[in-house]
Amino acid sequence: MVLLLQSLISANWPDVIIEATPAGDISLRSDKAVDRLTGGRTSIGFTEIAVSIEPLAELDFLDIDIVANPDLLNAYLGYIEVVSADVIGAGAKLGALKTRIDMQTSFARTLVESIDKGTGRLVDADMNEASTRLKALQTQEQLAIQSLSIANTNAENIMQLFR
Repeated sequence: MVLLLQSLISANWPDVIIEATPAGDISLRSDKAVDRLTGGRTSIGFTEIAVSIEPLAELDFLDIDIVANPDLLNAYLGYIEVVSADVIGAGAKLGALKTRIDMQTSFARTLVESIDKGTGRLVDADMNEASTRLKALQTQEQLAIQSLSIANTNAENIMQLFR
């Protein structure tokens, strides 16, 4: 459709850009380089265009017999071209789907690895905090034991302090 529209108006409207959009639409717009005032805003779009290639060939590969039907050679070649284009189109779709699945698998793998690393860092941070708290409690315990031992050795001095 894009090629058809370009061939129809290219001679009369050289500043028009015709392109197919990813959504399957056809867009006509002015070239920004030529029409700076309205080039970016001038556009027209066609949506939901159906192209019919009917009638579809009612042949099968097994029906092709060039020896018995030499006059149908052009019909056979046309059928082969249509079927080949369908196979190529289906292969392209499968390839695109495989690429998309591979990209999503890679993204999911990277995401899981990032989550695992983040979890490890959080666990390490919690362990460091718990370790610091334990060392502080052990230091307090040692100071308490030392102060009790000092108090037990000099019990009389402490008694004098209380008198």
